Amino acid sequence: MRVLIIGSDGKMGKKMQSQLKKENMDFFGIDKENRPEAENYKCDVVVDFSTAECLKENLLLAEKKKIPIVIATTNHSADNLFEIEKSKKNIAIFMTSNFSILFSVLLKMLKNLKNLQENDIVVEEIHHKQKKDSPSGSCKEIIKVLEECGQHPIINSLRVGDVVGNHSVSIYGKNEILEISHRVFDRDVFCQGVVKACKFIIEKKSGLFNMNDLI
Repeated sequence: MRVLIIGSDGKMGKKMQSQLKKENMDFFGIDKENRPEAENYKCDVVVDFSTAECLKENLLLAEKKKIPIVIATTNHSADNLFEIEKSKKNIAIFMTSNFSILFSVLLKMLKNLKNLQENDIVVEEIHHKQKKDSPSGSCKEIIKVLEECGQHPIINSLRVGDVVGNHSVSIYGKNEILEISHRVFDRDVFCQGVVKACKFIIEKKSGLFNMNDLI
């Protein structure tokens, strides 16, 4: 499998290159400086670690090459989501807010939290100081699941230190507390998930897929 990494000069892009080296996979990393070179690179899948603002351009590149794309950026606008809906008819697209397998398990667990309106539910997420979006895409996924269960959680977002990503859901009852949490200590966790997503989507011709399809 040959991987084209867009945004290879960022934190996650560099981590992804290290992960692919460990797995002896061929890859080519592009940034703003050498993007034209990507046109001639023969690859099987595109991994987008750039920014949400570059999504349309990256989708067009994948469509031109007629290969799948794994979108590893978050905080997408309504226009971006519209572009994804259009492109999924022509190529396979994998998109999720969090590439951790265990985070997906957490979301599945939360879907059982129904009929808890008498309790206070608090969602707390902690990320490093450089993270721009707040709440994060992963936190928004947690909120979405809880709201679908009829819950209205209190949200607490913190940006401190160099925390990779901590998410927790606390349910406060009378004289008791239930806490469910997920913590990531190394970005390798996300890169490993991206590799699994690549292997999964490389066999698809078109459509939009996420972690639920993978696990």
